[in-house]
Amino acid sequence: MKKKIAVLTSGWSADYLISILQGMKKGCESKNADLYVFTSYKSFETSGKANTTGFAIFDLLNPKDYDGIVLMSNLFNDQERADLEYKKIIESGVPAISINQHLDNLHYVGSDNFEVFKELVSHLIEEHDINDFAFIGGPTGNEGADSNLKAFKEALQEHNIPFPSKNVYLDGDWSYNFGYEAAQKIFSNNKKPPKAIVCVNDWAAMAAIKVAFEHNFNVPNDIKIIGFDEIPYTTKVIPSITSVNIQSEKMGEEAINVLLEKNKNKVTKIIRAIPHYRQSCGCQKEISKEQIQFSQSYSQKIDGSQRFTSQLRHIEDVFIRNGTVDKLEEALQAYFELRNHFEGQDFAVMIKEEVIKSLSNSDYSYASSTSYGKKMQILIDIEKGKPIKLEGKNKLIPTQKLIPDSMIDSKSSMFLFIPIFNQKYLHGYYVSKNELSLLSDKIAYNWSRNFGASIEKFRQTVNYRLMSERLKILSTTDALTGILNRTGFDTIARDLFNKNNAGNKKTFIMFIDINNMKYINDKHGHLHGDLAIKTVAESIKSVIPKNFLAIRYGGDEFVVIGPKATNNKNDYMTKIKEDLKLRTKIMSLPYELSASMGAKTFLPNEKSELLQAIEEVDEIMYKNKTQFHKENKL
Repeated sequence: MKKKIAVLTSGWSADYLISILQGMKKGCESKNADLYVFTSYKSFETSGKANTTGFAIFDLLNPKDYDGIVLMSNLFNDQERADLEYKKIIESGVPAISINQHLDNLHYVGSDNFEVFKELVSHLIEEHDINDFAFIGGPTGNEGADSNLKAFKEALQEHNIPFPSKNVYLDGDWSYNFGYEAAQKIFSNNKKPPKAIVCVNDWAAMAAIKVAFEHNFNVPNDIKIIGFDEIPYTTKVIPSITSVNIQSEKMGEEAINVLLEKNKNKVTKIIRAIPHYRQSCGCQKEISKEQIQFSQSYSQKIDGSQRFTSQLRHIEDVFIRNGTVDKLEEALQAYFELRNHFEGQDFAVMIKEEVIKSLSNSDYSYASSTSYGKKMQILIDIEKGKPIKLEGKNKLIPTQKLIPDSMIDSKSSMFLFIPIFNQKYLHGYYVSKNELSLLSDKIAYNWSRNFGASIEKFRQTVNYRLMSERLKILSTTDALTGILNRTGFDTIARDLFNKNNAGNKKTFIMFIDINNMKYINDKHGHLHGDLAIKTVAESIKSVIPKNFLAIRYGGDEFVVIGPKATNNKNDYMTKIKEDLKLRTKIMSLPYELSASMGAKTFLPNEKSELLQAIEEVDEIMYKNKTQFHKENKL
């Protein structure tokens, strides 16, 4: 039986994460193990409030189902959730390892960030005679970010250089945007900018280089800039970036080896990081062929971004154009057969069962929930680029199963899980097999949020249809009583009768006629006549089941139609009679309000037309009415 390793991480540091996962995949393949990667994103809404709905993806993980767990909590950017997942892992007793963050009772693999970062700063001081610095850091409390800041401080201290507190910007989120904003402050707040900017990662370094050029400073002649992590772009951009290769792929592979070796004692492995001195600090001069090729391929990157934007718009269009879940499913399958550039050749979209119900029935009550529930429905299933057609109950799988049968085989595989949500509504998740392309350039976040928003737009489409149906109901509703009028009888009631016949189902029909209606109008006036009609209608509605139809058939005549009655037909008539007696007493009516009734349950196709059935029930009612007048002469 294949072993299973789970990974809990965030997708924001995409290049670093992809490299580590590639190493983990390599390690799993060598030991015929499967890798389950649960990836989430903490984000902020336009209101500024943090959105942690996506963290629900971690709830899919039952630690005891796995042979080992990799916790990358330093990427979460949410200490509360990181502590929660750490606690769950410890309580499970399952072997676990942390990457680049030391945690009690967990194995550890990481790079020697402190020493190599200190070496990088010392290089600027010793080789380039720099003594005037700025620093762009990461999130405070993050082990890696804190380590780099400490290394920066020690390198300055050892060379008797004051710490530049006014030019230090912390609490970054590893993003290009934070680096850009911090660099703008560095150049705007200083008449003469510092001679070097030390950045917590390469994204911040690239942002700082851009800002330097915007302020007409040359890198590296006027200012030197260094980064960290060695993402793929470091050697391709102009100038190439002085950075550190922390050998993340090797770290990932080593993490798997430690877990599957079943070490009883806590293991710590340090991977030697490698500094590379390039053009951004002035150590390289010539522009490489790789840089030229990359600059020439920039139009391809723009085209890729435009294609992704187009793909999101097309997915949204599929949702809007298809009004039922069945049609939507079919349309999405067909679409992704033609266009799966970003999603991969083997992937599935799993939607919560209760969400599917709410999309199928707009009256289904669906509250916002961050629980995945017990069952998931396979909305999209693509295998080797081709859709898998599923029917009925085969679309539903227990949530704990996680992946559809189409993804299961004997080979070592990597499964990537990304939550699908919109604001506080958790809809489901995307899962791919041996595919990480959705993580590239952080597009997974936009893809999942857009898919979640499309689900909500589909729900709106369903609601618009409901509004149309309700307008139809208004046109078929009797103004006095609030029940169906003759138009409703001709459309809704007739349709129900015909459907019952077509579906080989029985139909229950009851005819009701108010007694002494002429006397009430003549003796007490038409306002009392209207009151009598409204009161009988209310009585009927209070007695019949919710799936029955009540119709004002004529002035003081009513028809009830529904599926086979759950009670004896006489029970409904008896209850209406008793209810009218009670209402007469409570309302202190100056007359005894009653009605004559007739009822019958018709076999399928016993009557081909509804009017024929009505006539038969009317005759039954008329006999009862005749008897009533014999016994109750005014």
